[in-house]
Amino acid sequence: MADYLFVPGGKRTASDWDQVRAILEKAGHQTQAITLSDPEHSTLEQHIDEVRAAISKAGWSEVRLVGHSYASFVITGAAAALPRAMQSLAYVDCLIPVSGRSLWDFFTQAGQDLASYGVPTWPPFTAPLVFDPAVLQPLPKLYVHCLRSQFLALTGEPVRYVKEHAASGHWTYREIDADHYVMLNHAPELAAILQGW
Repeated sequence: MADYLFVPGGKRTASDWDQVRAILEKAGHQTQAITLSDPEHSTLEQHIDEVRAAISKAGWSEVRLVGHSYASFVITGAAAALPRAMQSLAYVDCLIPVSGRSLWDFFTQAGQDLASYGVPTWPPFTAPLVFDPAVLQPLPKLYVHCLRSQFLALTGEPVRYVKEHAASGHWTYREIDADHYVMLNHAPELAAILQGW
C-alpha cells in the first residue's frame, strides 16, 4: 500500500481531492491533502515549506506526491528538497517546472495573459522556482493530461516533453477525457491511474 500526499492548485483547497482520496483509502492506501496558505499573502517558498512540513509530520518516507495545476511548482520544490522521502511524483494537468522560471514566465512566453485565466500576479505565481533537476531525474514521474483542459494552450509543451523524455526522465504519460478539474469530475478514472501507475 502507498502513502499519497495531495496538493491542490492555486486558490484551491484540500477538499478538491476528497473523492479521489476516498477511493484510494477504500483500497487500503493512506492519504492526506493540504490546503496551501492564501497565495495573495504567501510565497512559493512558504508553500513548499508547508508540503515539507506535512511530509515530516506524517512521518512518511516513501511519499507519492501529487500536484494539480500551480502545485506542480510546489511539489517540484518539495521533492527537490526532500528527494529521499519521495517514492514518486504525479503532475496532474499542469506545467512542468524549469529551474529559474516562474508560473508567470510560462504564461508570458506562451503569449498568454494570466488575467484571462483568472490567475493574479501574486507572489507565488511570479516567483521563479530554483532547484537541481538532477535530484529529481531518477524519481518515477507521472503526467496526467486532461484532453478538455481549459489550459490546453499551455499544456501542449509539457505533453511533448514527457513523451520525448519518457525513458531518460522516468516519465509515464496518461490522459483522461476531462477538463482541468479532473479530480472533481472524473475522480474514479484519476484514482485508477494514480493507483495503477
